[in-house]
Amino acid sequence: MKKLITIMSLAFVGLTFGQEEATFNVTGSVDAYFRANLTAANDPGAGDFSLFNNDSGFSAGLANVTFSYEGETVGFIADLGYGPRMDAWNGGDVVNEAYMYWNASDKVMLMMGRFNSWMGYERVSAANNFHYSMSHMFSYSARNFNGLVAQFDLGTDLRGGVGVMNPVNQVYGNSGDYSIAAGVTYKGVTGISYTSSDEQSFIDFKTAFDVSDNFNVKLNAHIADFGDDGFALGDGFTSISAYPQIKSSDTMSWGMRLEYMMIDNADDLTVFTPTLTARYSVGDLTIIPELRLDSASEDVFTDADGEAAGGLTAFNLAMVYTF
Repeated sequence: MKKLITIMSLAFVGLTFGQEEATFNVTGSVDAYFRANLTAANDPGAGDFSLFNNDSGFSAGLANVTFSYEGETVGFIADLGYGPRMDAWNGGDVVNEAYMYWNASDKVMLMMGRFNSWMGYERVSAANNFHYSMSHMFSYSARNFNGLVAQFDLGTDLRGGVGVMNPVNQVYGNSGDYSIAAGVTYKGVTGISYTSSDEQSFIDFKTAFDVSDNFNVKLNAHIADFGDDGFALGDGFTSISAYPQIKSSDTMSWGMRLEYMMIDNADDLTVFTPTLTARYSVGDLTIIPELRLDSASEDVFTDADGEAAGGLTAFNLAMVYTF
């Protein structure tokens, strides 16, 4: 059946895009998890204040499929998803990304449609992340862009980009306001980007380096200012994260996410969240045990008795299958 679908897909592409050499691909992932709060009750809603994977017990995560046509001149990406992660991501809309691109020249590429945020290192699909749970920065900052983006090859390993889009995280339509974005990257590793959306603004810096063949570190700094709109925890925040990762064998990897978040509110709340994650691969299946420890300067969590507490420890066991 899988071979038949592939043959039919290739035949369709051959008929439709016969003027240009290209590839049509279908990829995706399915994930599920178990979560247990170790220092708090396991009642619904008793987890941390991030938007993903915060209820206890067993749950599906995301069923995700991506269709892509990648030609030398034109192409498209259609990324669809269904499940609790998608519900938290954009209110249950099954369209994650849907955009077309045109390589107008060797130096210029135009893209139009819906894109995931290029800020930070995390994405909605668990298959695209090292850690299973999500950072607070990912939960509350810019997640969806809808608009027109131009990318430029500036030479000497530099690439730049500018975009005109709907307001950040506005999935459909436009209220009359627009956002603008610009960024530059060096060797595809180090980059800085800026987005202004009505009264909101976002600045993101990221870089990575190899300590050895099996040990690398990623760094991310992010500033979000929500203006008078605010967000669930305050007026804005600054998040600084480090992602050291080591590969101990062909099938086993270990990593930490060390996120320090400073929230602009009346209490000047700070939250430090070390997350230790292991990844064991069996073919296309990855098993992910994870220990997450949130520690805050104020009592924003609850303990096992439902009383206010300054920290929360949780354990996740996830499985992710990719195809």
